[in-house]
Amino acid sequence: MKIIILDVYKKTPYRVSKDTNGGYGVENDLGSGIIAWTLSRIAKYSIFWPPLAALNLVSEFHALGERVKYTQDTNDVDSSIDYLFLSVSIVNSNHEYNSLVSLLIKYPDLKIFAFGAFLPFDKVRFKNAGAAVIIGEPEFLPQQIKLNKNNLNLLFAQKEITIQANDSDKLAPAHWAKYVIANKNFILGGFSSFAPIIASRGCPYSCFEYCTYPLQQGRKVRSMSPEKVIEDINLINKDSGATNFVFRDPVFTINKNYTYKLLEAMSVKLNGFKFTVETHLNNIDDNMAGRLKSASVDWVKFGIESASQEVLDNVSRYSINEDEERKNIQILKNHKIKTNAMYIVCQPLDTYETAKKTIEYAIDLKTHLAQFSMFTPYPGTPYYEKVKDKQLTTKNFEDYTQFKLVYNHPIFSQKDARKVLGDAYSKYYLSKLLF
Repeated sequence: MKIIILDVYKKTPYRVSKDTNGGYGVENDLGSGIIAWTLSRIAKYSIFWPPLAALNLVSEFHALGERVKYTQDTNDVDSSIDYLFLSVSIVNSNHEYNSLVSLLIKYPDLKIFAFGAFLPFDKVRFKNAGAAVIIGEPEFLPQQIKLNKNNLNLLFAQKEITIQANDSDKLAPAHWAKYVIANKNFILGGFSSFAPIIASRGCPYSCFEYCTYPLQQGRKVRSMSPEKVIEDINLINKDSGATNFVFRDPVFTINKNYTYKLLEAMSVKLNGFKFTVETHLNNIDDNMAGRLKSASVDWVKFGIESASQEVLDNVSRYSINEDEERKNIQILKNHKIKTNAMYIVCQPLDTYETAKKTIEYAIDLKTHLAQFSMFTPYPGTPYYEKVKDKQLTTKNFEDYTQFKLVYNHPIFSQKDARKVLGDAYSKYYLSKLLF
């Protein structure tokens, strides 16, 4: 069979990433002001990787001996293609839809499967246009069915296929060098090649009120064996030369026993690599930080979101108190691990005072980096259900970039919100330069 994995992107001056934000994607337009503008351009030209699901699916087909190609160019599609798998995100959904329509006008017999974390909430549009939609994690498709034309044709005829996640250890590693040019990111990788990888999926925390991670991966945590993770890292390094790896796990350290086993294997069997992980500060103590450092974890990302407990409680954010946050951040610094804190401004109960407090708190914590985004009620989340009938200001899902205000805030207009976001970046990074 001849298969195309199509991952199209609209033209924009900002970075569009489909792999972040639980697979919904983001568009890094970081707000108003020269510093926010500059950081937006740095992100545009220094950070890119396709959705892991897309490249894992490519690797699955490749491992089964199929002729498969990953591409971002619709011109690579022709009448010889048996099946096309289209990657869909919220921030690029109109462009993806238009690409689907154009391809089916040109090749009306082409069988197109659409997939993506956001797709379940826009599936009618894609189905009506002629695609079959995949619900769930598409990389597990070859494990679910015997892969041949007859079975794929039967699936396509169903128009909607739900994928049950199976054994992560049986997934083929993403052979990056075969399909995309390895990235060289000067912030994360020090100009050395880097690639994403995933060891565990799912997140049980209460933040699912607004967070998109559980929508595709579920709330039950599922993990690869440490041996499989080590094998995949070595294979990706052999293919691409990548020496820096970003773990895309929602909460890398959530299962301490598993994390300890994985970190021990990494410290013993991997040399010359550096790693970035994302976790919750609640999972950090001196023992964990020491093990992270021994395994060459160079960066730890974590969400703080707001300095106001009332703001956090309103969206069911699982958090620890300020003293614990400060203590655990200092523990990471003591082990010479770089820190990257994430914040969300313009939350429903935010005011100018709480926004100012959050920015000041971010500066005072003195983390190595900080990321600010705008509260967004994403389709599929409980908070979206609360506001979808009366409070949303746009029905254009491509506006759900994490950097635009898409609901009626009691205080902030769109212009005000963009200024708050820009001020956050400006004040934080000016403080880094000055102090």
